[in-house]
Amino acid sequence: MPERERRKVLLIGWDGADWEHLHPLLDEGLMPNLEKLLERGVMGNLATLQPVLSPMLWNSIATGKLPDKHGVYGFMEPDPDNGGARPFSSLSRKCKAIWNILNQEGYRSNVVGWWASHPAEPINGAVVTNMFNQVQREPLRVPPGTVHPAERSDELGDLRVEPHELTAQDILPFIPKAGEIDQEKDPRLRAFTKVLSDCASTQAVVTQMMEDGEWDFTAVYFDTIDHFCHGFAEFHPPRQEHVEEETFELYKDVIRTAYRFHDIMLARQLELAGPDALVLLCSDHGFHSRHLRPRGTPREPAGPAVWHRDMGMFVMSGPGIRKDERVYGANLIDVTPTLLAAMGLPVGDDMDGRVLVDVFEKTPEIRTIPSWEEVPGDAGMHPPGTKIDSEWSERLTKQFVALGYVEDHSGNRDKAFESAETESDYNLARVYFSSRRYQEAIPLFEKLVERFPWEDRFIQHLIVALMRSGHSAQCLRLISAAYPGSWVPPNLAMTRVFAIQGAQGREAALQAFEAIPEQALAHPRMRRQVGTILSNLGRLEEAAVQLEQAVQDDTDDYAAMGELARVCLKQRRWEEAADRAMESVGRLHQQPTVHYTLGQALLRLGYPEQAAHAFEIALGMRPGMYGAHRHLSTLYAKQLNNPEGAARHHVAARELRKEQRERRASGTDDRRAKTWPLPEFPSPEERFATLKKERMSPEEQEQLKGSSGRSFTIVSGLPRSGTSLMMQMLDAAGLSPQTDGIRKADEDNPRGYWEWESIKSSEDLPELFNETEGLEERAIKVVSALVSSLPLEHSYRVIFMLRPLREVARSQSQMIARLRTTGSAQDEAALVEELKDHRERVLFHLKRQKNIELLLVRFPHLVADPVAVCESVTEFLGEALPQPEALKSVIDPALYRQRSEGGSENENASGSEKE
Repeated sequence: MPERERRKVLLIGWDGADWEHLHPLLDEGLMPNLEKLLERGVMGNLATLQPVLSPMLWNSIATGKLPDKHGVYGFMEPDPDNGGARPFSSLSRKCKAIWNILNQEGYRSNVVGWWASHPAEPINGAVVTNMFNQVQREPLRVPPGTVHPAERSDELGDLRVEPHELTAQDILPFIPKAGEIDQEKDPRLRAFTKVLSDCASTQAVVTQMMEDGEWDFTAVYFDTIDHFCHGFAEFHPPRQEHVEEETFELYKDVIRTAYRFHDIMLARQLELAGPDALVLLCSDHGFHSRHLRPRGTPREPAGPAVWHRDMGMFVMSGPGIRKDERVYGANLIDVTPTLLAAMGLPVGDDMDGRVLVDVFEKTPEIRTIPSWEEVPGDAGMHPPGTKIDSEWSERLTKQFVALGYVEDHSGNRDKAFESAETESDYNLARVYFSSRRYQEAIPLFEKLVERFPWEDRFIQHLIVALMRSGHSAQCLRLISAAYPGSWVPPNLAMTRVFAIQGAQGREAALQAFEAIPEQALAHPRMRRQVGTILSNLGRLEEAAVQLEQAVQDDTDDYAAMGELARVCLKQRRWEEAADRAMESVGRLHQQPTVHYTLGQALLRLGYPEQAAHAFEIALGMRPGMYGAHRHLSTLYAKQLNNPEGAARHHVAARELRKEQRERRASGTDDRRAKTWPLPEFPSPEERFATLKKERMSPEEQEQLKGSSGRSFTIVSGLPRSGTSLMMQMLDAAGLSPQTDGIRKADEDNPRGYWEWESIKSSEDLPELFNETEGLEERAIKVVSALVSSLPLEHSYRVIFMLRPLREVARSQSQMIARLRTTGSAQDEAALVEELKDHRERVLFHLKRQKNIELLLVRFPHLVADPVAVCESVTEFLGEALPQPEALKSVIDPALYRQRSEGGSENENASGSEKE
């Protein structure tokens, strides 16, 4: 084995970073540190994978493998241990990441913020996981498993930057007019500060880790650009017609400043890495910023991914790397193989990526092994049987369950499990689909269609998979069943024409194409499909026009370039065919058919060696390409003096042709005519109605709020905050409670809990509020964990009880001890902070709802001065209280236990206030 490179390697991830944003900033001289990196390195596009979901993509970057191999299929996975769903984690990953490989080889690594890195793996070095944004300070709370080694939890956790620590000086460069924002109506500033504080926290941690110890490899991931783009790309210049000018002026600088902020952070990272370090900076995808910005978001869990562009950014710099050059055809699965080769380590044959040899001044010796998974040794991975600690976000819910105020998530967990399983299957099917393994994708899509026949995304993916796999007749049957009549969605119009061509021939396909309304073909995103079908139908001039326009619309549309290359080849425009093919594979290397087209063009141009190389690349990706074997057999025999190669490819071509003839003769593989049963589908109108109900847009949710005309009285608050007392008061005043008496009075609540057991599950709320008679004339107790789930179509008068949080925490702990149940395993100070965070989030939500009137009642003041508080309640509820004078009759100061000295958080300062 050659001597390994021991120079430092720094891998930086900027999620969502795009050259479309970066080039203008570089031209203006606003990214000086990135500019220096480019001057002493290579740059290029980095093609993404499908589906374009960050957890999947960053694990492909870290492993060099497609998601079906590394095992991370999205955001949430079914939880086999507890039911429900949980985030994909480091335990979900089925193979070694690059830091595991390096650990095995004796390297010391730092890993910060990487997607699905929680719980932290016990590598030689340090890991701060993607749960670090859950760290809270004052008092310091670091979720278990967030930091490795665990003894560094306090040290690194204390570097966390809280949103409230950001000053005007931090915010105004991004949003100069931040002071003009009405935060009660516009939540964007609050979201912005959370993202910026997370970014600053990641920078603080990674620079500390790079500075305070020896290391060989550091990987750090920043999600800031992606989050800011999702929040503010709509307002990025130039202003779109549908964007209000006032809002545009508020937020137009966010993304530009975010990139500049990353450049400032980059300076310190490069300084700590040193001038001899190998640096690789990349993004997993790009982000639309120009005319192709979407106007809406699909109604699906990963709908925001519609904003993602297929090309991310790639920069590599350091000793041995070419200077100020471009690299073409890079894919994010090429990152780990390239880094391994640069470090003198072998690449796994089972890795889907390749070594980007063009980045090196001198091509390194590229060694391979069958798989790093088979190499023994300590990879710093979790031992078998390792379990994930209860999710940080679930702790408070567990506390409420233990207190008996919230039903265990049996119903919700089933739904969460189903949703996680559904999305994982869908994403895995799309991985198969995008890598042309249609026969593996089809069964998964069929299962999804069977279970969710109202989900058009499943139906449409199955339709396209059937067409591309050659199942033309079944594809047409599915289109007819799902879209009866002559109308089909515009995005399926070309698919239907392709299927008709396969099943019925060219003339029938031509008639179907001519019948498509012109407006359905006019959208820019349709031009590539229109050009492809025109090419297949022999209308080459028209096809070339459409494809040229598609490339102008999106200069990174490698698929349009590849199809244009094939059109030029058919037109005998050899040079243009070669140019377009090279442009296409220069953006996405993994395109065997385009490499084959390039080989054909080069052969016609008289470049036999280059043509042979293109054909070999095509066969490396798809060994069963008969035409490539046939061309190579002839080239090697007649022009390149390689009789052994000629013989090998002659045999391969002959065997492929024999297999084709046998399949045709037997009829066993006549996919075009094969059909099988289909499920029954609701009509397109019924499917859309179900989709709207299941996944309403924000605009539809706003329209729905309060639309029923019905109004309900709600009493809410943290458990043990005085909600039972308020229910007693309302009952005494003539507003009867909705209670079933199941939960009996006890020493914690001697006068009873006044609860309605049925309302302890958010799933049951819509049915209960719609079907329970007389509910509008009663008071309903809804615990704070569920009040945000009240059905949107109704209006509510919410009395929310506030009690000093130390009193609440102490009362909850004593009640749990008496009930002998299990609550949150935290000390009182930590529990108080978590209760505070929960209550703030609930109140922030309630104050922003147009269908909710809110009255805050402070429990200490209610007991100390009941007259003033009762007057506020009377004014708030109005005619709903028949006997308001009786409100104070049930107040007994002797029942105010766990009283804190002088109250807490100044909650004794006032009695109640209306929002």
